Amino acid sequence: MTSSSKAWDGLTTSGQLRIGVLYAGTRHKAFTLRVPVAGDMVAAQQAHPQGPLQLITVEAYRRQLVSLGDIPPESLTTELLLEQLAEVDLAMLAEADEALEKKLALPSEAARSPGDE
Repeated sequence: MTSSSKAWDGLTTSGQLRIGVLYAGTRHKAFTLRVPVAGDMVAAQQAHPQGPLQLITVEAYRRQLVSLGDIPPESLTTELLLEQLAEVDLAMLAEADEALEKKLALPSEAARSPGDE
């Protein structure tokens, strides 16, 4: 997890998980996800070189999470997410990540359809 800083101003999106992550007796649902950087996927693959794609994906999203409810940064671990993050909430993080990338795309790229060439 990355600490909140000015470096990510305008490069985040926020939302609410449906189920949330149980931590310290509370379900934490509010999240802020920052734009992915090249090192997120590289670090995730290095941390889990033989891991399945789902594990690497969860690790990458953990690195992108600026916040998840009131969970302290040092407690927001990949293991916690693997144990507590529901598939529906994982899908919501994926949608938020995709929406953030579209929001940051150049206007001409955002308007272009995948079949346009």
